[in-house]
Amino acid sequence: MWKTLNVAALLAGTAFGMDYTPEALAAQVTNLPGTEKLDIPFNQFSGYVKVNGTKNLHYWMVESQRDPSTDPIAFWTNGGPGCSGLYGFLTENGPFSAVNADLTLSLNPYSWNTVANMVFIEQPCGVGFSYSDQEDPYANNGDYVTDDAHAAKDNYALIQAFFDIFPQYRTNDLYIASESYGGHYMPQLSQEIVDRNSAGQDTHLNFKGMMVGNPGTTFYSIIPAGLDTYWGHQLVSKPLYDGFVENCRNAPHFNMTVCEAYYMAMYAEVGDLNPYALDYPVCTEDGTNAGRARKYGRSQRTWLMNYMLPGLFSNIIDNKGEDLKLSAESQMTLDSIRKSIGLEPAESYEPCAEDYMTNYLNQASVKAAIHVKDDIVWKDCSTAIRYKTGDRHHDMTPIYNYLIDGGYGLNILVISGDDDDVCATIGTQDWIWGLGYEVSGRPWQSYTVNEQVGGYLTKWKNTKFAFATVHGAGHEVPTYKPDVALWLWESYLKGELTNA
Repeated sequence: MWKTLNVAALLAGTAFGMDYTPEALAAQVTNLPGTEKLDIPFNQFSGYVKVNGTKNLHYWMVESQRDPSTDPIAFWTNGGPGCSGLYGFLTENGPFSAVNADLTLSLNPYSWNTVANMVFIEQPCGVGFSYSDQEDPYANNGDYVTDDAHAAKDNYALIQAFFDIFPQYRTNDLYIASESYGGHYMPQLSQEIVDRNSAGQDTHLNFKGMMVGNPGTTFYSIIPAGLDTYWGHQLVSKPLYDGFVENCRNAPHFNMTVCEAYYMAMYAEVGDLNPYALDYPVCTEDGTNAGRARKYGRSQRTWLMNYMLPGLFSNIIDNKGEDLKLSAESQMTLDSIRKSIGLEPAESYEPCAEDYMTNYLNQASVKAAIHVKDDIVWKDCSTAIRYKTGDRHHDMTPIYNYLIDGGYGLNILVISGDDDDVCATIGTQDWIWGLGYEVSGRPWQSYTVNEQVGGYLTKWKNTKFAFATVHGAGHEVPTYKPDVALWLWESYLKGELTNA
């Protein structure tokens, strides 16, 4: 049951020495279905913030289990583009490690709110429980028509609006974090924050840094890097890979027709492996943590791959930043590749047969408890939004240089589960070493968690910037290696990973 002290204090408008606004108290979650047998040691709030007049963006905040008044506050979103932060909340680093078959919840001992206040958000507008007030959100410049630039501005507005509801947290250290397509979301949001702070026209945000996991940073770091990862894991034959390198990877003149054949052949050789965690079984209905990762991680991979894959065959962008229509031949090849890697179109995708998380969140009692619009059918990733396709070609590495060289003092950590093929560690290594900074100490230093090698850490001098691999983790690091992920998160917040 709920901690009596917390509830009583909240009903009085205070807790842990903090005052709550009426809006915050209205968003308090006090009777969450499925938690009746749990002893929950934190307060939580769920509701909407209004952005740009018509966008209602949903957040779910859980206060730190340590000291909410002084601990950092972090905003988390999942990738996609268009996947909900609530599946991070319910399957990765949130306070509940699982939705069980009977639609009860289990506490997560490795939740990131053991050391920080966490705000899980559903963005862009049209994702999860977030929605638009517009009569036609699909119209020109409608709320469901979006891109990287709109996402950065809306997420900035969301943070500012959240602090209007919870002003006591404005002075806490502020961090942002994500994974996958968050490799686009987070650098651009970071730039938006530092630029708006510098302009001085808005209330200053006490911004301290960003963390991204298995980020899609460059176009190579997603699909092409995945092909190199197949070779690194010895999942394709040497003659085939040598041909791919000679004719595609290192070819002075790129022949797409030839390379399409290599892509097809490599995917065919790999077969039905789990691409978002190569050494784990494919999607099953077991109730283990890894089983849940296979189930829910598949959706984020589905959205990202469907968004990125056409870019292999469409390198020409129109004046609106959209990919031009694929030729009939390229479309046939794309469809064949989707089939060979078991990639379902996003529009027809359904998770594994028993999707407990979706069933849980679509209960009327849950919607009432978390104060969301009751006629929305929640999905882990959105088929409603229309995301500009040209943005997938954008290289985010110049923004890293901008953030580091601008003297903003940001604490920046990139982590990468080395068992992921979707945003593979090979792809991150491809760009991160070329940023132009001098390594501090010995590069690629192993670190240990619970007396086991957790991965390898590299720091760069005078940057507060670091890169940590997570050995044996898939695309969603907190799900596959929750103990290592929490250790990295806490060490990062302390500045122990990035101080060089």
